[in-house]
Amino acid sequence: MSEKAHKPKLKSAIAIALTAICVCAVVIGIGVSPSGTALHICPGRAAQHNITVEVEGTTIHYQKQSFWEESEFSEILENKEEFENVVIHCLNEDLSRYGERGEYAVGADVEFEGTKKATVLKCDIHGAITESEGKYYATFKWLLRPLGLDFIDDKFNESKGGLSWDGEVAGIPTSITIKLPPQDVVYKAWQRQPYIGHCHAHVWWTMPVPSPVVTPAPSPSPAVSPTPSGFEVIFAIMGILAVAYFVLRRNTH
Repeated sequence: MSEKAHKPKLKSAIAIALTAICVCAVVIGIGVSPSGTALHICPGRAAQHNITVEVEGTTIHYQKQSFWEESEFSEILENKEEFENVVIHCLNEDLSRYGERGEYAVGADVEFEGTKKATVLKCDIHGAITESEGKYYATFKWLLRPLGLDFIDDKFNESKGGLSWDGEVAGIPTSITIKLPPQDVVYKAWQRQPYIGHCHAHVWWTMPVPSPVVTPAPSPSPAVSPTPSGFEVIFAIMGILAVAYFVLRRNTH
C-alpha cells in the first residue's frame, strides 16, 4: 500500500482520538448524570455564589449558596442525588488537596431552595483551627486556593468581626464572608500585637481563658446559747423560791 493511502487513515485515527480525549475531559471535568445529561458542577455554571464561614471555638461552619438559571436548576432537580454527591466530592477534594492539617468535613448536606433557584451546601470543617492558651490560629487555604484568591493580594475587607470579599471567580459573581470572634481591634494583615490579624491564607486571634470559678466557703454561724425549755425555767423558779423560803423561816426563828 502506498504512503498516500496511509495518510487518510492516519488523519481519521487522529480525529477519533482527539474526539475521545475531549469527551473524557468533559466527563471528568463536569460529571455526567445517569441519564447521560452533562452536569456542569465543578467549578459550575452558577449565576452567583455566596460563601459564608463562621468560626465557633475550633470548628468552622461552612455554607455555600449557589444561584442557578432556570434551565440549570431544572436539570439539577432532576438529578438531586447525583448533584449532591458531586458537590460534596468536590469539597472533599479541595480539603484533601489544599488542606494543611488534615482538614475534613462533617455533616455535609445539600439543600434545594426552589423559590430562589438555589442550592446550599452546608457542613462543619474540623482540623483547620488550633488553640493554645487562648490563642487561635486558623488556615483557610482549603477555601481560598480553589478560588484563586488571597486575603492580602485580593484586598479582603478587614473589620473587627472578620474578613469579607466581593468580586468574580471564573466570571461568576462571588461573595465571601468570614465571621471571626469579635475583637476590640481590626483583623489587620501581619498584625501580631495584639495577637489579632491575618496573612495570605491564615488568621489568628485571642480569646480570654476563663478563670476557674471559686466558691467561697460559708462563714461559720455564731454560737447560739440554747434556749432553756419550759421545765428548766420552772425548776429554776422553784429553786429560788425554796431558797427564799428557808431564808425567811430562819429569820423568823
